Amino acid sequence: MKRVLFCFLVILVLQILTPFWWWIMAVPFFYCTFKANSAWEGFRTGAFSAGLLWLTYSSYLYLNGSEIIAYRVSNMIQLETEWLMIIITALIAAVAAGISGLVGFGFQAVIKKKPVQ
Repeated sequence: MKRVLFCFLVILVLQILTPFWWWIMAVPFFYCTFKANSAWEGFRTGAFSAGLLWLTYSSYLYLNGSEIIAYRVSNMIQLETEWLMIIITALIAAVAAGISGLVGFGFQAVIKKKPVQ
């Protein structure tokens, strides 16, 4: 839980301070390169931190005035509700960050020359 919270907070701060979205992949990669103990832990840390961040932030935006944009985009991609689009967005972020954390753990294994578990 500490790992997820740490990555969550670092990604949050970096996304607030910079205009880049790809922090959801860079932070779990670097964190799991140095701190992950297993492949599952690397995937889980990245997926939960980025998925939770994008779910909360997109929900916050939707509830505070962006429902018109969410409605139009969800109609454009032919989804039934705006909330389904918010959930799909969070899942895409979770998968991207999870794979990044997994690759970070694999990179750690290559650097230390140990077999991947």
